[in-house]
Amino acid sequence: MRRALAALLLSTLAAAAPALAQQPVNPIHPSFAPLDAAGKKVRTAAAMSSDATCGACHDASWIGAHTGHAAAKVKTACIQCHADGGALDVREATLDAEGRLKREALRLGKPRAANCAACHGLAFDATTPVALPADIESADPGRGAVYRMTMGEGAIVAPQKMSEAFLNLEGKAGLGSPWDVHAAKLVDCAGCHYAPNDPGRSVERKKSLVYLTTDPRRPSSAEFLLRPDHRLAEPSCRDCHDALKAHDFLPYRERHMAVVACAACHLSSPMGPVAELVDATVATLQGRPAIRYRNVVRQPGEPLNAATVRPFRPLLVSRVEGDGTARLAPVNTVTRYAWVSGPNHLEVPWSKVLEVFIEGSDHAAAVKALFDANGDGRLDELELRLDSRAKTVLIADRLRAAGLIEPAIEGTLDTVPLAHGVPARDRALRACDECHAGDSRLSAPFTVAGYLPGGEPPRPADGKRLDLSGTLSQAPGGGLLLLREGGSAPGDLHVLGHSRQGLSNSLGFGLFVATFLGAAAHGLARWTLRRRRDAAEPHRRGEKAYLFGRYERIWHWTMALSGVLLIGSGLEIHNSGRHLLLDLPRAVSWHNVFAVVLMANAFLSLFYHLTTKAIRNFIPSPRGLAARVLEHMTYQSRGIFFGGEHPSNAPGHKLNPLQQLTYLALLNVLFPLQIVTGLLIWATGTWPAVAAAVGGLSVIAPLHNFGSWLFLTFFVLHAYLVTTGPTPTEHLTAMITGFGEVHAETSSSERSGT
Repeated sequence: MRRALAALLLSTLAAAAPALAQQPVNPIHPSFAPLDAAGKKVRTAAAMSSDATCGACHDASWIGAHTGHAAAKVKTACIQCHADGGALDVREATLDAEGRLKREALRLGKPRAANCAACHGLAFDATTPVALPADIESADPGRGAVYRMTMGEGAIVAPQKMSEAFLNLEGKAGLGSPWDVHAAKLVDCAGCHYAPNDPGRSVERKKSLVYLTTDPRRPSSAEFLLRPDHRLAEPSCRDCHDALKAHDFLPYRERHMAVVACAACHLSSPMGPVAELVDATVATLQGRPAIRYRNVVRQPGEPLNAATVRPFRPLLVSRVEGDGTARLAPVNTVTRYAWVSGPNHLEVPWSKVLEVFIEGSDHAAAVKALFDANGDGRLDELELRLDSRAKTVLIADRLRAAGLIEPAIEGTLDTVPLAHGVPARDRALRACDECHAGDSRLSAPFTVAGYLPGGEPPRPADGKRLDLSGTLSQAPGGGLLLLREGGSAPGDLHVLGHSRQGLSNSLGFGLFVATFLGAAAHGLARWTLRRRRDAAEPHRRGEKAYLFGRYERIWHWTMALSGVLLIGSGLEIHNSGRHLLLDLPRAVSWHNVFAVVLMANAFLSLFYHLTTKAIRNFIPSPRGLAARVLEHMTYQSRGIFFGGEHPSNAPGHKLNPLQQLTYLALLNVLFPLQIVTGLLIWATGTWPAVAAAVGGLSVIAPLHNFGSWLFLTFFVLHAYLVTTGPTPTEHLTAMITGFGEVHAETSSSERSGT
């Protein structure tokens, strides 16, 4: 009983909403006489022609040619937008003796939110409770634009807090944000969608004046009032907001602003009901089409105001914004199915569909007999679908009997950008993992339609195609599912932590595994054979010598530590979302810090080796190089297993030729590659055009990733070779203390390293 009373109260409130405050009397607009299409004075609203009445002072024909509201499907009259309630109060009581409207009846002005809401979606003032109107689902589906902003975007324009709404919102008590922060700050629809030639707002310039960024000349007020341009502006958030000054907390905000639309974060979870599928091929007992929502949990027969509304997670696609730049932006897809007939495939009037489905207060007996699968005498949501050929044929035959020619099912797929109903900043998306993770929403599957009436795939609405950056696949329930390849991102963007570098990962990982397995097999053979040798002949120890100076050891361990930490933080970035130790912002910050340490250490090391001439240790002597390389290779592949003597190095060199060649490649190829690509990735965050000049992050990041695998492979091989000394820990001890074991045959020049 309590639930029924609550539903009744909500329905009553919804029936009255949105009832916005009355527009005040216009004290400036001159009085005028309502005219019919022939230009004669009339005394009733029904006989009045909006074009003739307004055209007496304004250039109605010019305005009609310069507006998007005059299309055949729209046909919006001046009065609908500029008069209170979308209509003039024309009656005997409001007209004077000369047939002119009295001053108190001139409630005219710029379009208010209520006028726009009549066609586009729900809008409320500060005094009207936010509730869904009774006709939000039962509106004539042929009107198309009605409630598109709300049902397509989940947007409700109202200054009230969400927690005060007459909707059953999930987590309602904690929703302290207004439905629309612009409405809360008294910014109405016309504040953004203004006439381009408005003298107070105009920023346009004549196309022929290409050398001007702004034309200082403005039309006069008289010219504007005669011919106001109704091709309303479509501004972006950046026309009013300086995003770079408002996002100090955001890492690499220049990069984010270049590739991510404001709406991607600020409209990440709308709380209004969002439609997924409008099925006008069937009719419910309430006389409306069947509507499937994305974010509404609803019991059978439950009013929409009482159903649980959850946050909607929109689809991110690459869209070209007003400034000509493609950015990641949120959209929703609404699939709509209807019956069409005749050679021109005109939509069947909704009254005919109702006539076919409804008899009296129930579904037609023939329809119920076929559709009622469980035999309970009523059609539930799953049964009221054209999901079989028999159901489709039955309804088509009934439409033919009603006088329609060749009825058929036609579906359209409309992509609705999210742009309205911006909540306060506390509801803006701040979780990096939402995008910068392998399983982020960039590649999550998205349900386009839960089912396809008649099995017919939809076509793009009005022929407009938007790249959804995925593949439409049949869903298990017979609907459509948008699938994206794991690690991919719309617009071929490379997103750190999300994008997978397939080729570089495969090659790098393969090389790493091969090196690790080779070192493990080599070490196991050495350990087995050495145990046998040591049992027969104990190890002969050499004398101690000072091999590594203090700076060499500091340089080596600083380089090793920074390299290991770079690899560790890089793995955190690459696997963002798993939070092994650090979250993404901290991992990026630490990665940058360690990179600076490594580069500074490398620069100081280069300076040291050049000034002390120790650089000669890394440059192999060309005389007999091939023979020495072959000798050391033979020792590593055979002699080391059987206790052979380690080949001596070239006079004056501390490193053997294999080490010299390895370090030359490391210092002259791998180090510069990692430093340059790392600097480019870092620079892209502040100067986005930098990456574009060299092919973008999709080229730079895989190279950096492959270099990381090479470094990791080098560390594994280097760590193993440390164990190949006279004892497994001898080389490690020498790099810590500076003193190492040498044998009598080792030359004095090798000990000093000069």
